[in-house]
Amino acid sequence: MTPDSRFGSEARIMYFLALDTATNSGGVALARNSEIIGLAMFKTPLKYSDRIIHYIDFLLRQLDLQPDQIDCFVTTTGPGSFTGLRIGLATVKGFCQGLDRPVIGVSTLEALAYRYREVSEIVAAMIDARRQQVYGAVYETDQKGVRELVAGTVQPPSEWLKGLPDDLEYLFVGDAAQMYHQSILALRPKSRFLLTDNCVLSELCQLGYWRYTRGEAGDSAALEANYIRPSDAELGI
Repeated sequence: MTPDSRFGSEARIMYFLALDTATNSGGVALARNSEIIGLAMFKTPLKYSDRIIHYIDFLLRQLDLQPDQIDCFVTTTGPGSFTGLRIGLATVKGFCQGLDRPVIGVSTLEALAYRYREVSEIVAAMIDARRQQVYGAVYETDQKGVRELVAGTVQPPSEWLKGLPDDLEYLFVGDAAQMYHQSILALRPKSRFLLTDNCVLSELCQLGYWRYTRGEAGDSAALEANYIRPSDAELGI
């Protein structure tokens, strides 16, 4: 039984609150079913801990909603900023546990690829991982969503680019595609790239809605970050 089937033939109006604190283009978004009704984005990742609750409160007040009207929370689970991910996951878990609401976790790279599903059938999502490395994954896209073709990893950009299958026509997206576009042109001259940021707030809402209606929401206690690589502390840096 899908969540909507509990309410008869007419779909119930549901509200989704999405957070992204994993990237440098994060923020908060609110959706009514799959329709975005509010979005607050800020490109100051070091301020997430100070501002995330403020932005959530701001959107709820602007849209005359109470926290207990949110049906489901959606958040990026990484890869991305280690500190940012911890802030986002802790915030979402706090709301979910306090309100007894489910959560949907979405890969940052998957959400980024989903953003360009109407532009290319093969999307290579690249996010700057610092230390001259990138988080990267490749997805096959269609109107229904995305399917992972090359699993997410972290590598120097040239190594990752060289290791991709040669029989695919790629669209490279994300802030790392902008940073390393010269490497893309040199190593993958037949590929395309877009000079884009990492904003995926709208996509989180849309993915969250469709997964919720398929019964894929879960308990926040099981929500975990996908860091891909060890933290600097674990590496002794």
